[in-house]
Amino acid sequence: MQNKPLIRAVNISKTFGATKALSDVSFDFYNSEIFAMVGANGAGKSTFIKILCGFYPDYEGEIYINDELVKFKSPRDAYEAGIQVVHQSIEQGIVQNMSVAENLALEQIVSPEASFVYNKEDIETKAIEIAKKMGIEYLDMKQNIQDIKQSEKQMITIARALATKPKLLILDEPTSSISDKEAEVLFETLFRLKEEGVSILYISHYLHEIKRIADRVGVIRDGKYGDLLHKPLEVSTIVQAMVGDIETSVPSSYDYETQDKKLILELKDLLVEGSNHPINIKIYEGEIAGLIGLIGAGKTELAETLFGIRQPISGEILLNGKSIDIKNIHQAIKNGIHMVPENRAVNAILPEESIKDNITLPFLDYFSKKAILQKDKEINSANNMIKNMGIKCESYLAGIGSLSGGNQQKVVVARWLLMEHNIIILDEPFQGVDIKSRKDINTYLRETTKHSSVLLISSDIDELMDVSDKIIVMNKGKVLSEEKTLQIDRDKLLSLITQE
Repeated sequence: MQNKPLIRAVNISKTFGATKALSDVSFDFYNSEIFAMVGANGAGKSTFIKILCGFYPDYEGEIYINDELVKFKSPRDAYEAGIQVVHQSIEQGIVQNMSVAENLALEQIVSPEASFVYNKEDIETKAIEIAKKMGIEYLDMKQNIQDIKQSEKQMITIARALATKPKLLILDEPTSSISDKEAEVLFETLFRLKEEGVSILYISHYLHEIKRIADRVGVIRDGKYGDLLHKPLEVSTIVQAMVGDIETSVPSSYDYETQDKKLILELKDLLVEGSNHPINIKIYEGEIAGLIGLIGAGKTELAETLFGIRQPISGEILLNGKSIDIKNIHQAIKNGIHMVPENRAVNAILPEESIKDNITLPFLDYFSKKAILQKDKEINSANNMIKNMGIKCESYLAGIGSLSGGNQQKVVVARWLLMEHNIIILDEPFQGVDIKSRKDINTYLRETTKHSSVLLISSDIDELMDVSDKIIVMNKGKVLSEEKTLQIDRDKLLSLITQE
C-alpha cells in the first residue's frame, strides 16, 4: 500500500429533506487495494457511493484525488476522473433493446471519438475482447440483452466497467445475482487489477467474501463513520462493527415428531418447463422449506409454475389436500399462493410509487368497500408492516426509490406477508439484504407463518441453514435430496448442489 491515498473523502455529509443520510464520513482509498464497505441497510453506503461517482453533486465535505480537490457535477465528471461504478440494480447497468455486444462495447459506441458509421463487426470484435476478460465470450453477441439471464447481465456490466481501466472501481453487491463459479472469475479478476495498481471499493452483504478478498473494511453505522478494520478479518468482528452484539441466526424450531401435521402443499410428479424430471415435494403447516441449487437448477421455473407465470407440462399441485389448476397470477393469489420474485427491480417494485402503494397494491379489493378505497385502513396496514419488518424510511408516503436496496426488498416481502396466505414463495429474498435485516425477515416469517408454509429459494447454503427447517436440493431440474436442517451434512449438500 502506498503512503499517499489515491482518493480522500473527507467529512462527507448529505441531507434529504429532514433526513440526515450521511454525517461527517471520512475514508481514504489507496492504489493496489481492495477496500470493502459494510453497513446495515439504510446506513448510507449507497449515498456515499453516489457522491463519489458524481450522482449527488450537492453534498458537504471534500473529495481529493491525488491531493487535488475535485467537485463532480455529474457522473460523467467522475467517469472522466477515472471513477467507474457498477450499481446494485442490474437494470441500471444495461441498455434495453440493445444486443449483448452493444452493451459490452457501449463505451466505444457513445465515445465522442466514435465513427459516424456504425460497424457491427467492429462492435462485436471489441465486445468479444471485453467479454474474454470475464470468461463470458461464450455469450451470443447478437442476442438481445433482455433475453439473457440475470447473472449474465451482471457479468456484462462488470466486464464493461473493467474495460475502461479505472483508477477507482466501485462494485455494489456484484455477486448478488451470479453463481459461485462466476464469483470466482470475478475475484481472480479483482486480484489481477489490484496487482496492476487499481483501487477497488467493494460493497457486499456476503461477509465471507469480504473476509476473503478485502485488505481493509470501512464500516458505516446510521450514516456515520463506524469503524475501520484491517486484515486479518473475521466475520464475527465485521458483524459486531456493523450491528453490535446480536445473534443473527434463527435456528429451526419445527417439531418433526408431531404426527398430526397439516399438509399445505404437495407436488405430485409435477413436470415444469425446461425439465424432464417430475418433482415430488411436500411442505407442511408452519414449515419453512429451503430450496437450493445453482443458477439453472430449475428453482425459479418451479416457483413461477406455482405462481401461475408458467404452466406445468404435467403432474398435480395439491393445496390443503385439493388439486388446483393455476392458470395465472390472479388465480394463484386467490388460492393464497404469494411470491416474492427474484428480480426486484423489474418484477416487484413500482419505482414511481410510495412505500404504501407498493405494499398494498395486490390487495386493493380488501381495502375497498363498494368500490371506494378505505384509505385509513390501507395506511394502518402499511404502517404496521413498515414497523414489523423494520423498514427504515421517513414515512409511508416516501417513494420506494428513496430507500436502500435492502429496505426495498423488505417492502416487497412485506407486500406478500400483508394478507393471510397458504404458502409464500421467496425467490432469492436476501439479495442486497444485510445480516441484521435478514434476521428481521426470518423472525417475522417464523412469527406469521405458523398456520401457513414457506418455500424459500436461495443459492446460498448459509442463508438457508439460518432459517430453513429442511433443505431440498435441485440440480438440472431434478430433486436430488431432502434433509432436515438440524441433521444436515454440509459437505454432502455442497456435493449434491455442484454435481455435474
